[in-house]
Amino acid sequence: MKKALLVMTVMGAVGMAQAQASVTLYGTLDTGVGFKSLKNKDTGVKASRSGLFNGVWSSSVWGIRGSEDLGDGLSVTFKLESGFDVQTGQSSGGRLFKTTTLGLNSREWGSLTFGRVGNAVQNYAGFIAGPDDEEGLSNIENTFSAAGANKADNTIVYASPTFNGLSFAVGHSFNTHGPQSWDNSDNSKLITSALGYANGPLTLALGYDRLKAGNWEKAVHSWIAAGSYDFDVLTLAMAVGQDINGRQSGLGSFAPSPPFTFWNAGYIPDFKTTGFTINATVPINPASSAIVGWSVSRASSSFNEAYGLGKRQQSVYSAGYSYNLSKRTSLYALGAYVTGFSFQNVRGQQFIVGLNHNF
Repeated sequence: MKKALLVMTVMGAVGMAQAQASVTLYGTLDTGVGFKSLKNKDTGVKASRSGLFNGVWSSSVWGIRGSEDLGDGLSVTFKLESGFDVQTGQSSGGRLFKTTTLGLNSREWGSLTFGRVGNAVQNYAGFIAGPDDEEGLSNIENTFSAAGANKADNTIVYASPTFNGLSFAVGHSFNTHGPQSWDNSDNSKLITSALGYANGPLTLALGYDRLKAGNWEKAVHSWIAAGSYDFDVLTLAMAVGQDINGRQSGLGSFAPSPPFTFWNAGYIPDFKTTGFTINATVPINPASSAIVGWSVSRASSSFNEAYGLGKRQQSVYSAGYSYNLSKRTSLYALGAYVTGFSFQNVRGQQFIVGLNHNF
């Protein structure tokens, strides 16, 4: 009898633990085949690559996320996510995990998250990405440096609950890259903030970031205002923003170097660009949709004069199509054409077809 009671007690405890805590393994595998090419019309230098590409429609990642119910509407959450290359099996970015978070979540008060996370606007303005190539010409980071897949180390973020469709987030990184230094002047600090609104077919977002290291003469500022509206027959999205005194992410850094110039992340004296993007998503049938987009980034006169740019304007024209084979698997095609790439007299083009699977 005692053994039976013990077994029942243990089984009951296990059942309670399973009911209160959950852990999920998830991921995305994305690979395609196609080509990319660049040509500098001033120097005649060309570069091209054909074959297999990784993480085109979305990044290839695997991760573990979980939560534990603490009662009274409070839970603890965590997330560990790693990027990798489908073609080689190697991790991306030289890190075991590109996202690492631990936090508390309250239905009434919002959430508080610690770790390596993206800047605040990413959770509010993902709809502006359009036919986005995560690693190439049509990457939205080429127009707005704060709107891509940026991550910051040593970060704490508060995200509010939603009030009548309105929510906000604000965060601070004590050092965006690497361990926090004892010498405060060696740390590059980030203040990140975003405001979002969603009501039926209308979605709006506003983001502002400030990045500053002790040895920089000025802080790097970026802001973006975005909106989308679902007209049933199509969804239209657009955004406008600026990068001032530098960028949060590199521009054109995937291109072969040194033949093609690129701009590093961080402080760049006299740097200032204004960007605009618009895209339309058209559902063709329940299983497929098409998307077209145009993004433009224009350099200020002071930026042009300081660096003697080949072009003051970079334009990206892109189109994509996806067909869902199931809820988790889709085929896609993505094309892009760029002029003034990285503010040089460079034209680029790409076309990739691929397969995307989520688990």
